[in-house]
Amino acid sequence: MPLARPLLLTGCLLLAACSPTTPLFVAQISAQEAVENKVLKTNRMTAAIEEEGDLFTYSAQAIRDAKSAPAEELYLTGYRDRQLSEEVRAISLYQIGLIYMSRYNDQRDDTRALNYFYQVRNEFPQSRAAERSAVRIELIRQRAQEPVQKTARELLANWQPNQNLDLTQASFDPDMTLLSRRAVLKSRVPEAEELYLLAVNDRGVQPDIKQKALYQLALMYLAANNPQADRDKAIGYLRRLLAEYPDGELADKAARHLDQALNQNR
Repeated sequence: MPLARPLLLTGCLLLAACSPTTPLFVAQISAQEAVENKVLKTNRMTAAIEEEGDLFTYSAQAIRDAKSAPAEELYLTGYRDRQLSEEVRAISLYQIGLIYMSRYNDQRDDTRALNYFYQVRNEFPQSRAAERSAVRIELIRQRAQEPVQKTARELLANWQPNQNLDLTQASFDPDMTLLSRRAVLKSRVPEAEELYLLAVNDRGVQPDIKQKALYQLALMYLAANNPQADRDKAIGYLRRLLAEYPDGELADKAARHLDQALNQNR
């Protein structure tokens, strides 16, 4: 089985691992410059996620690290994989479009983004990604009419974090992905749930990805700051995870969360 499919979905639907950074003595930059660069990159990713809630973590990291082209190529491997459902393949193209249309991406390319959004609509017209692509197409058209077109760096120079969208707040379970956290804070849990269930129900998706998706579903519905919290729903997802993947890597964590949820308010 090709490596591309598990790599794609691990990086896209869930948390992608950060690549090793270049050692300072090789990069030949000062410690202060390194700190400033780290802050800029963190702000870039946060700003991109604040503006576009459909960005997967891997997509946001590609914007942060100026790696739009490698991310594009990886997503295309998912699009070309006919063993994945049309919904998942459509999402792969949709994510490329989101990367290139981000105003905080130094490699922004609205024309390229539009091409991918149109491709989603033409090839997968019945998919949810097609509906969302139509909205992004209109947004790009509206932006083109703005009299002043600022660069990503110009926008970041005056950017301030949204106080209502603190993705790092301590109340979140540390295992929650950026997609899950933003969904909770923006009251978009049902939409995120739909995305995770695409992975759970797709026969082409690997078992380790399915259990991670179930785990994220449970964490979202258990989140204390989720106005749509649903303990029973979370318990259902945890029980499904444990029933279908009893020896999985998340079994212990799922069992612990399930025990806490069952004993809540007793």
